[in-house]
Amino acid sequence: MKSTAEVVKVSDVFAWIETQRESIAMRATTRDGKPVELTADQTRLLAQRLTKLADVLDSLVEQERERAQSDE
Repeated sequence: MKSTAEVVKVSDVFAWIETQRESIAMRATTRDGKPVELTADQTRLLAQRLTKLADVLDSLVEQERERAQSDE
């Protein structure tokens, strides 16, 4: 799986925006259930991608607020 606007993958770490658009979920275990080990570069990449994912979540939440206000 590659990274998209709502899903992030670095090594065996996955993060995604939950369907309810309220939070970001993350899974960081190998298929064997062991912790994922990241290099410094992989950790920086994950941090960058998580920041972008948080920005997408903020945008989705704001859009939902605007829709709710226009429906009132």
